[in-house]
Amino acid sequence: MAEGWPVGRLIGTEPELLKRYQVSRPVLREAVRLLEHHMIVESRRGAGGGLRVTAPEPSAVAETAAGYLDYLNVSASQMYSARATLEVRCLELAVERLNVVGTAQLRDVVARLRSTDDAALSELSHVVETIIAEMSGDPVLTLFVKVLLQLAQQHGAPIEERLADQGRLKVWRDQQLAVAEAVIAGDAAAATEFLLRYLSWAEGYARRHFAE
Repeated sequence: MAEGWPVGRLIGTEPELLKRYQVSRPVLREAVRLLEHHMIVESRRGAGGGLRVTAPEPSAVAETAAGYLDYLNVSASQMYSARATLEVRCLELAVERLNVVGTAQLRDVVARLRSTDDAALSELSHVVETIIAEMSGDPVLTLFVKVLLQLAQQHGAPIEERLADQGRLKVWRDQQLAVAEAVIAGDAAAATEFLLRYLSWAEGYARRHFAE
């Protein structure tokens, strides 16, 4: 970490690390196992092997944090209140920093939302929110939003319930399209209005999955 997290750099081979830290092989291997669990390092065997620095996977962090919030019995109202605060800020930043790449990503999602068969729409659940969070350019906000989206997913994403109800499915699709298209147009006020309307609506379908 002090060296700037140099992904791919060799930390050392097992014999080198045993000598460096003056510990037994079981102790070293347990330490390596813990680091691998947190996706900080990767142990490779054979020629050119050894312990190397890896890039942590954000989804693993989000799943762990979401599990902890689940353990705390976070309510639907608490989750959606936090989502509203964080996602609105992400949306504002996304509009401020709108660029060709972000616009292309959102246009692609819009096209998929319009053309995807209803039965396959569950694959697009939370895609708009995730892209907007990433477009914000704020890694902390993005991570927190992904944690809350993972928590929502664990309790039955509303899209999965709405697949059996075409009326509700249309509402979900239309609201996602409205948010994405407002961001593409650079209209932060409209995008915020559509986002808050969507979150308020989605909370109603999530309440029965959370302890209030």
